[in-house]
Amino acid sequence: MDRFLPLLGPQLLGLCLLTACGDAAAPETTPLRDPAIMGALSEPLQSDPDLVGPSRNATMLSGGGPAEGGVPLFGLDDKEAVRARDAALALLGGSISAAPVAQGGPGKSAVAAAATAASVAAALPFAASCASSLDYSFAWAARLPAALPIYPRAHAQEAGGSDAGGCRLRVVNFRTPVAVSDVIDFYHASAARGGLVPQASKSGEDQVVTGGKAGLSFAVYARRMSDGMTEVDLVTNG
Repeated sequence: MDRFLPLLGPQLLGLCLLTACGDAAAPETTPLRDPAIMGALSEPLQSDPDLVGPSRNATMLSGGGPAEGGVPLFGLDDKEAVRARDAALALLGGSISAAPVAQGGPGKSAVAAAATAASVAAALPFAASCASSLDYSFAWAARLPAALPIYPRAHAQEAGGSDAGGCRLRVVNFRTPVAVSDVIDFYHASAARGGLVPQASKSGEDQVVTGGKAGLSFAVYARRMSDGMTEVDLVTNG
């Protein structure tokens, strides 16, 4: 076997040279250099503390997904109610006068018993003729008259509207953690500022504000629910 030793050196040398050449010829991995991607990856993670987790406390509107028993997802304490009242005060310039004491009304509220936005509209004389043309979309909640917005930081559960056939109907059902009186005071004050001549009344267990002017009519029905939330039906037409 000694006769093969002289050949072993050159063979190993050739093998090493081939290996070295192979390493040199291997393509190099090009590092990621896209400025936009690198910048995004380098930025620290940021999050809105009001939107972290399952709570949607900072959202005015939400919905469109399947119904769930936890809606609306307000906090277990009164902090969200305080935020909502503060936002309502800010919206009306820092002062909200108390609405007049509501007078008694029918023994049962037809609006509270209504199962859909269309049936809510059908229960109100100024909206009944437009109820059949109602189109359901949360976008209608953003098309309310300026003097009658959805209560600040409220959670919309259903919204519909119609601009067909001379109608300008808006129907929004929402929940808020503030008291019924806060809702009534807010809409009475806001409607008065808008020249809508509001009137406070009662319909069954519902506290109500109605009014209007020159082709615009509205109604706000508010009630306290068993879970402590306030549910509101807000209807405008015109």
